[in-house]
Amino acid sequence: MANLASRRIPVNDDYQTCERTYAELRVYGNELDPKIITEILGVTPSSIQKKGEKRTNSFGRTVVFKTGGWFLSSEGRVQSKDVRRHLDWLLEQLVPVKDQLSNIQETSGITMNVYCIWWSTGDGGPTLWPEQMRSLADLNLECAFDISFYGDEEIRETDK
Repeated sequence: MANLASRRIPVNDDYQTCERTYAELRVYGNELDPKIITEILGVTPSSIQKKGEKRTNSFGRTVVFKTGGWFLSSEGRVQSKDVRRHLDWLLEQLVPVKDQLSNIQETSGITMNVYCIWWSTGDGGPTLWPEQMRSLADLNLECAFDISFYGDEEIRETDK
């Protein structure tokens, strides 16, 4: 194990500059059948979408999915404002199925990544440690962040 004393930003479940965060594996494919991904990985997804399926979003707008999707999310499963805890949970699910994940990645027309949401309340953003970066690299997964900034008034409005 690496010398954690050299780390500048310790893990903090009450990360002061974060309102909410989660990490999600996203698998997409034009011909993707979510049931097959579940069978190959042996992991139950958080959600799926089928190509051509219609859903009404939170704005009341009906969306027709143009591609199939399979998603595994830490949202609601990890109670922390530190994205490292969310990534660790996700990686715990994926490392044991590394070979199966690799086989899916080699399938023509399939794309995947780890997508992290970070709602910021001020200065400072998410931190990754080498352990998360190494595991993501070993799984051949890119990691994207969607970062939104909220002021005090906006946060208070959402708490009502």
